[in-house]
Amino acid sequence: MPELPEVETIRRYLEPRLVGKTIKTVEVLTAKQFIGKKEHIIGAKIAKIMRQGKVLIFRLSNDLFLNIHLKMAGQLLFAKNKNQAVYQNPIPKANTTTMPGRTTRIIIGFTDESALFFNDLRKFGWFKIAPEPLAPLSADVLSKQFSQYYFKKTIDKSNKPIKPLLMEQDKMAGIGNIYANEAVFVAGIGPQKKAKNLTEKETTDLYLAIKTVIAEGIKYKGSSSSDESYIQPDSSRGQYQHRSRVYHREGQPCLKCNTKIIRIKQNGRSTFLCPHCQK
Repeated sequence: MPELPEVETIRRYLEPRLVGKTIKTVEVLTAKQFIGKKEHIIGAKIAKIMRQGKVLIFRLSNDLFLNIHLKMAGQLLFAKNKNQAVYQNPIPKANTTTMPGRTTRIIIGFTDESALFFNDLRKFGWFKIAPEPLAPLSADVLSKQFSQYYFKKTIDKSNKPIKPLLMEQDKMAGIGNIYANEAVFVAGIGPQKKAKNLTEKETTDLYLAIKTVIAEGIKYKGSSSSDESYIQPDSSRGQYQHRSRVYHREGQPCLKCNTKIIRIKQNGRSTFLCPHCQK
């Protein structure tokens, strides 16, 4: 699933290319993934592109918002020419270098003939038209609201294991499985340790670790592991997968101590850890 760094990378790519453009057409190929009447946004200009947690938000000139969640396998691809949408790299899960493809669900065309293609193999993602942004009410981990005090207060009394807790979007917005794994490793904390049992130093270290791995994820334009659908809107891959410390490194030596990285399951999700470095 695209997490904060992946969605922020997409936002940064699209903003200079889409802001100011007028929506000409909206083609909905999978009805359940588009909520609202498409006629309400045709003719509107894209005024601003924002992000809250994992939700991408287009503010439109008619005071409506087009909210986009990629969920597990969503992709957004930009083309300068809707009728000649050819990409340099094969599109994961779509098995093509042209758009639209077999996983294309929504196509937004603009008056200058450019287009935005939304692909989603699993059909969990959505576009929603609303009078306000539809995003988690918790603090985005890049926002000023996500202070060290906010973080401590959020996890202080929780009886839950710390790593899955980091992924709860109603507690803090933007962290998913990749960066939760990375953060607890950087902080040297066992992913199964209960949040309420973290020392003050561990809480501080984890807060700083979250900031570190999220910043790195953005710097390297997200993670595009072999089993993931995420790509940038020009079809290029993110590079964080080559920088990860534990995520998807089961059986490989820890970069700190050479102990083999192991994988366990937490809440049905894979957790990768170093049994020596994380306590």
